[in-house]
Amino acid sequence: MAEDWNEFVGEMSGREVSRRFGVGSNTVRRYRLQCGMSAHNPRDVATPVGLLEKLATSSSYQLAKEFNIPASSIEELRTELCTPEPRLVRPRFVPLEEGIWTEEAIALLGTMSDPELADRLGVSRTHVKKKRKELGIAAYQAPFPEITPEIASEFGKVSDSVLGKRLGISASHIRRARLRRMEA
Repeated sequence: MAEDWNEFVGEMSGREVSRRFGVGSNTVRRYRLQCGMSAHNPRDVATPVGLLEKLATSSSYQLAKEFNIPASSIEELRTELCTPEPRLVRPRFVPLEEGIWTEEAIALLGTMSDPELADRLGVSRTHVKKKRKELGIAAYQAPFPEITPEIASEFGKVSDSVLGKRLGISASHIRRARLRRMEA
């Protein structure tokens, strides 16, 4: 097995060859230079099949994800082949349709969260938030459950996050209620 190490020179780093096969790193380096091999470069990646065809139509990021190779290798290939990265065509801005803010839609502002209303109306959250602020309507605040003596009796016995999950509220709300009870 000690003789098989020379097959791996150039395919992996000299340090890795010496570690795996128990050969000195200088021996590996001398052998590589004697054979006229260049040092191993992990960035030297074979060009995958189909990459050259997509080079002119896809971004380096898209190609890196698709072919599972570093984007820097694709950039080097683009420079070598004088192929610039294509400009991506993004969809143009589409303004809100007239009539989206009906009496019913405006009446719903502040009665539910902005993301929930945006989903219901089929518009972005930004449009809902902007309209709500424009009309001076306060943001929706979900009602918190009352901390009953039964819930308060679990303070210190059950973690705040477990109580919060059970009640459908945040652990920080439980923590604040627990601290208020301790102060009182």
